[in-house]
Amino acid sequence: MIKKIFIGLGTVVGCVILVATALNILLPNAYIAVVSAGEDMLYNATGIAFDFNGDGRKGSGTSNTSGYGAEVENSNNEAEKGAGVKGFQKN
Repeated sequence: MIKKIFIGLGTVVGCVILVATALNILLPNAYIAVVSAGEDMLYNATGIAFDFNGDGRKGSGTSNTSGYGAEVENSNNEAEKGAGVKGFQKN
């Protein structure tokens, strides 16, 4: 039973890797857009900026790559005023 679960999980992971590779080769702009959208979602949810695809755009359109994590660039930065979730804003 456990062996079947791991075979199923391995199959799913393998298919995801193959689809991601095919998307990266066939539609590189779409792949970059999906990764950038994921970076934006993580930034809006946590206030931490990530640059997974190395395009210099770390969450919410920032272009400062001098360091890692959330960098406060101006007063409109989500990390400074909170993630925008009701009840979690900084005062």
